[in-house]
Amino acid sequence: MFSLKEKTVLITGAAGGIGGATAGVCAGLGAGLVLADVQEPHDLARRLRERGASVRTLAFDVRDRAAAEAAVAGIERLDAVVANAGYCPWDDWHDPDWDEACRRTLEVNAVGVINLARPALDRMIAQGGGRIVLVSSVAGRMGGLRASPHYVMAKGGVNALVKWLARRGAPHGVAVNAVAPGATRTGMVQGQEFDVRQIPVGRLAEPDEIALPIAFLCSDAASYICGATLDVNGGVYMN
Repeated sequence: MFSLKEKTVLITGAAGGIGGATAGVCAGLGAGLVLADVQEPHDLARRLRERGASVRTLAFDVRDRAAAEAAVAGIERLDAVVANAGYCPWDDWHDPDWDEACRRTLEVNAVGVINLARPALDRMIAQGGGRIVLVSSVAGRMGGLRASPHYVMAKGGVNALVKWLARRGAPHGVAVNAVAPGATRTGMVQGQEFDVRQIPVGRLAEPDEIALPIAFLCSDAASYICGATLDVNGGVYMN
């Protein structure tokens, strides 16, 4: 039941640390992959193909509704979607250019999720089943350790949106859930310092530690999980 054989998984933000790790885990479970980012993640695709995975790449910006809809429509088979594309500027809301950063943060992390989830949910309802996993953040659960308010607001919205989507998808066999990671050793946190004493397990997450729960939610083993936000943050937030 933990297998993803004969399933096709679309992952956005695939060029990032969590996206790449998720692609690797899903490939190891037998999934066919559609890897998307603002630029096609050719290097990741090549590495996975060398391991025997079936991989297709796409380039589109999740902020572009038409592009997201075209991407979903162009995938022959779609069993699971991982909405992982994200943007987290480490800024201060007193910065002179903060308004623009705020708009981009909300467009990528909130509107971008809707742009992807809308066509994915419609398609999965029509086909009678599927999985959608939204990648949120501990910041949306409790304000985060270092995150700025626009990121907290966007991810908090994702944690609410998952319930809205789940209620509409569940009667049609579509399970919608979210994963809320804590600080993870990826390019997104490069150059940032975290006080690990604030993390009960005493360290940042490794990308695979986020990818494994995401892959689980894509599998049939998670068939009775509906509208949940799975906290994967080393105990920073305990539900």
